[in-house]
Amino acid sequence: MPARVWTALAGLIAVLLIAVVGLDQWQSRRGEVSLFGLPWLSSPAPATSSRAPAAPKPPAAQKPKDPLPARPASATAPVPQVPPASQAQSASGTAPRVAVIIDNLGARRDVFDPLRDIRRPLTVAVLPGLPLSEWTAREAAQAGMEVILDLPMEPYRFPEVDPGPGALLMAMGPQELQAQVGAHLASVPGAVGVTTHMGSRMTEDRTRMRTVLEVLAGRRLFLVDGLASNLSVAYDEAKALGLRAGRRQILVDHAAGEAGDRVRWDDVSGWAERRGEVIVIAHGHPLTARLLREYVPRWEARGIRLVPVSQLAR
Repeated sequence: MPARVWTALAGLIAVLLIAVVGLDQWQSRRGEVSLFGLPWLSSPAPATSSRAPAAPKPPAAQKPKDPLPARPASATAPVPQVPPASQAQSASGTAPRVAVIIDNLGARRDVFDPLRDIRRPLTVAVLPGLPLSEWTAREAAQAGMEVILDLPMEPYRFPEVDPGPGALLMAMGPQELQAQVGAHLASVPGAVGVTTHMGSRMTEDRTRMRTVLEVLAGRRLFLVDGLASNLSVAYDEAKALGLRAGRRQILVDHAAGEAGDRVRWDDVSGWAERRGEVIVIAHGHPLTARLLREYVPRWEARGIRLVPVSQLAR
């Protein structure tokens, strides 16, 4: 083998040996044991080394006392059934939110006035064509309440079941449907969205629902599907058109009287805390305002926020 090859190999070995010795010295300065067991290559570990012996524990007499009595292991860290107001949060880390829509408004002041006096961001759904429809919408907006149109639609068993004046009917053509929606929106000034009133039959029809929703899309309004039918396609069609939309989760309809209403209002906080948000529709009735005065402070004490429904329509 040529002499210059041997020279190159010897140089390479020397460089590697110097590198290994240097690494061993660096480790020994950090308190590690020398790889070669050569005491002159290692330095004593400094007093602040991470391997220095731990300081002795203070005597038991110096240990601070636990301010609370010890609990048995089986009772440690119980899961609270009702989280404190400062800790009630949804899975997303935000305070749970409730949107309450009061529908069927536009005919009675004795229903609207107590709702206004609650002074919270309730949402009022106003039926078109009633004696106080326009007045209710304007008064609600001035009071800081959100206003939406309660759009009447044909239900099953029509006309035995009457959705009210100006209802959208299955017999109407596309132009008539859209003209009727436009007229209803004009009669409820300041409406920022629409909810379905009855409509168990019409909300199952994709073609007619798309015709109706095109009017909302042109005005940048949102939809809340009242789910009069569990086969409703209103929400899906709204999303397909790019509208912001939401769906009702809890309905308070007074069918079982005050006891039944209380069961539904009791459900609200649980829904909100489990899911982070919930949309409630309650029919306009003096009992609704009376119970809301009782339940809203309870929700707020649990850290649940009452919000306009527009905040829950996506």
